[in-house]
Amino acid sequence: MARKNKVPEFEKMARELKKNASRYAASESVKFFRESFVKGGFTDTSFEKWTQTGNPMAGKRTMYNKGRLMRSIKKLSASLNRVVVVADSEYADIHNKGGYIVVTAQMKKYFWYKYYSFVGDVSVNKKGATPLNKRNVGLGKKAMFCKAMALKPVGSKIKIPKHQFMGNSRTMMRDFDKWFGDTIKFQIEKQWNKPTINIDLKSV
Repeated sequence: MARKNKVPEFEKMARELKKNASRYAASESVKFFRESFVKGGFTDTSFEKWTQTGNPMAGKRTMYNKGRLMRSIKKLSASLNRVVVVADSEYADIHNKGGYIVVTAQMKKYFWYKYYSFVGDVSVNKKGATPLNKRNVGLGKKAMFCKAMALKPVGSKIKIPKHQFMGNSRTMMRDFDKWFGDTIKFQIEKQWNKPTINIDLKSV
């Protein structure tokens, strides 16, 4: 005698799906936003590459340097109704949105310190000459950049270009919708306990 199909426990499935959905959305949002630093741009409906910076202090990859800003992206909270992901770095907002920062006396002091540090690291040969090797050239560029920043008057403004790495993304939301639909389909088919039954979810 053929075994009857088990009717899916829809209420239980709904509770589990809500719980799993918030965890999934939180972890995948953090991953999606952090990938902006790997890809060098942000994806809303399509990928928008960041403009390359001329700052020699920026490192090999734009906006990456030591990765502190990327690692500052984390889940703040996740409930059944809301998921909050933040970047708690001090400079996250100005880089994500772009804008201006005001030069302070403390900033000037910092850049003078960095200037003399870079100059002091430049190597010389036995004759006292400065060889134009890759290391010295790099140090020279950093030193001149820091000097230019240190010479800016207090109260003047420096433009920070927009390098968006997090925010609303229709691509990310489509990924969530697909996960949601695939999970519902899998759970119903599993509980129905009949491999010949296929469920097609056109939209969720």
